[in-house]
Amino acid sequence: MDISTGLSLGGSLLYFIPPMLLLPVVMIVCAVTYKILLGNILPTKIYKFFLCSITLLGFFIWAIPMNMGFYEFFRAMF
Repeated sequence: MDISTGLSLGGSLLYFIPPMLLLPVVMIVCAVTYKILLGNILPTKIYKFFLCSITLLGFFIWAIPMNMGFYEFFRAMF
């Protein structure tokens, strides 16, 4: 029984962790920016309606650089 084969899988996924940690950070930054810019201007119902769209925009802001090679940057680091 070889236990080291299971440990090697964890090392190969190490480059996947920083982008996954970066995703919620980007989404939170987009939501906070939206709150600062439009939180007091928009009525509450409209503000809450567009909040989901803004966090989805944060996902796309994260996903486009990952598709362009930012993911490879993290893979090369580890």
